[in-house]
Amino acid sequence: MTSGWDAGAVSHRVLRGIRRELDRHPAVVTAEGFPATLHSEVVAELSASTLDATVTATEPTLTVRWFAGERPAAPPEFSFHYSDRHGDFGWHYAPNPHVDGRGHYQELLDGGSYTYTSHEFDSTEPTRVVWIALSLVEDRLATRPDQRHG
Repeated sequence: MTSGWDAGAVSHRVLRGIRRELDRHPAVVTAEGFPATLHSEVVAELSASTLDATVTATEPTLTVRWFAGERPAAPPEFSFHYSDRHGDFGWHYAPNPHVDGRGHYQELLDGGSYTYTSHEFDSTEPTRVVWIALSLVEDRLATRPDQRHG
């Protein structure tokens, strides 16, 4: 711990802010931080019909993790990961041996393994990333074949 820097406390504050921002989004039904005393993640229950009127997802959730880093100047590590009964996918900003750089998209394939693609984030500012991530979720759901009616 750097003098005066408490990465756990900073991460908790960021996640509380992310929870508040999620509560503002029309697709979010509820958002809760876990554990309640010192958040390590926020789980949001999503409204499938608000995300995309043609989505048939059941029990859609978005799990957000954010770690501020061991030093004030360290880049954050975070993930915004969507899941429902049809599978899961998400955007992550952390080192990963499957991609160059920190930003990437990953999706669970039918065989149980993940596929990875590099992704550039326009921002690493927490409240902006909330809205970026939810927009990306909406876009992905709109093109996911198993999610469409008909």
